[in-house]
Amino acid sequence: MTVAAVTMVRDEADIIETTVRHMLTQVDVVIVADNRSVDGTREILEGLPVHLLDDPERGYYQSEKMTRLAHTARLDHGADWVVPFDADEWWYSPHGRIGDVLDDVTAWPVVTAELYDHVATGVDVLELSPVHSMGWRRREPAPLPKVACRAAADLVIEQGNHGAHYDAHAPQTPGLVVRHFPYRSPEQFARKAINGAEAYAATDLPDDIGRHWREYGRIAAEHGEEALHDVFRRWFWVAEPGDDLIYDPAP
Repeated sequence: MTVAAVTMVRDEADIIETTVRHMLTQVDVVIVADNRSVDGTREILEGLPVHLLDDPERGYYQSEKMTRLAHTARLDHGADWVVPFDADEWWYSPHGRIGDVLDDVTAWPVVTAELYDHVATGVDVLELSPVHSMGWRRREPAPLPKVACRAAADLVIEQGNHGAHYDAHAPQTPGLVVRHFPYRSPEQFARKAINGAEAYAATDLPDDIGRHWREYGRIAAEHGEEALHDVFRRWFWVAEPGDDLIYDPAP
């Protein structure tokens, strides 16, 4: 059985090597579509044993693009399972290597992964990769899980990678875990926010899809990038971890 991980990335140079190298230990094939990165992400990926593709489309049609990557994994690499992941996610299973865990799944087409957000703090060791420096996470998982999907011709990966569906009903079972490192520094947050706003502006998707990214773009346009730095410090960074966080580094 072949398990492939697929992702689309843009400007994730501070974390991409760590998460991709880890994913390479968990699955058989990693396919990465680079979406016009300019921060060195592309050069890092060229030095890794991944199948690297170009994604020149500006619009953030994530569902369409990730579904296409899933079918590439099935048709070109013989994938039986697909793990749609983001560059800032560290996937694992408490039961062993992800590929082996999925190999043992027989009755379920979708395996869910609880998602735990890690938070940047004033006690992080900034010289390390964010995966290793950001040891504090929120106590409760995020409301929406991520998913691994059985490869099939009718598979559709949903926007956000939080779900997948087929022509027929697709029951789910838990089994995986994701540690999420979305906002890592004021500069990284501002870059991610501006990229996200531009990518959604280049689509014809409804305004309620990607609403927070569109709002960040408005803030940057009206008040400059420094205003986004303030958003990061107010909402996504804490000087001293409190009771709402737990120290639990990614395993």
